[in-house]
Amino acid sequence: MNRRTYAAVALVWATFLAGCSGSDDEASKQPASKSSKDRMVDVGGRSLHLSCVGSGATTVILENGLDGDESTWSDIVPKVKTDSRVCTYSRANIPPSDSREGKHTAADSVADLHQALKASGEKAPYVMVGFSFGGLITQIYAAQHPNDVAGLVLIESNHPDEEEEFEKHLTPEQIDEDRTAANANSEGIDVFASLEEAQGAGALPNVPLVVVTATAAIDWPPGWDPKVFNGLRAQQQRDLATSVPGGTQVMADQSGHDVPHEQPEIVVSAISTVLDAL
Repeated sequence: MNRRTYAAVALVWATFLAGCSGSDDEASKQPASKSSKDRMVDVGGRSLHLSCVGSGATTVILENGLDGDESTWSDIVPKVKTDSRVCTYSRANIPPSDSREGKHTAADSVADLHQALKASGEKAPYVMVGFSFGGLITQIYAAQHPNDVAGLVLIESNHPDEEEEFEKHLTPEQIDEDRTAANANSEGIDVFASLEEAQGAGALPNVPLVVVTATAAIDWPPGWDPKVFNGLRAQQQRDLATSVPGGTQVMADQSGHDVPHEQPEIVVSAISTVLDAL
């Protein structure tokens, strides 16, 4: 693991996904099913790849981490309740979706997803499941489209206040290094503008929420006080769990950041908990 990449302020739970999403072969995998409906969906001059399986009253939408692809969910999709519909997709600049020019933000990704779901005919309400930086996108989506969201699962998600709280304990040099690393992602996402968007997005809808948090120790960069940053991380995860009345936190106690691959049963259980509460 690259400590500097892993610990970049906005990438503590984000770019690390690029290091655990697997080989190039794995990156080309899509969750397989005889009933799979794979398609390219137009979102206004560009297309996103969308793959949906199963059927049910509620559709589960799985949101990848930064630079992550749909293979993130290879151990999850086959195990989600059989009476549910489950969709994975790839954001702009993640193959097989089309590329887009210039920097963009999490809110732009939300707009793309909203348009893709509308154009594809996938019906709301959705249970939105966000991993890592995808959790930030999920939070913005839920705040902007509360009537389309029936439930939320946030897995090792970024917190909207992460930059603000972390940078209080970093030197200007450390901040510059972090910001450079964060915005070097291949998706072309402006991570810090995205965090500001999440801060201003408004409250999450009052829906069932489960926050999944890994417990493995983090290898912080030199000069980062582990006691301080472990404490901030723990508090931010607790804050996410209390952002909706009745929200709960589940600890993935045998996993590092990549919970979808290391403890997929925890993710499946969290999704089932939300579905059962509807």
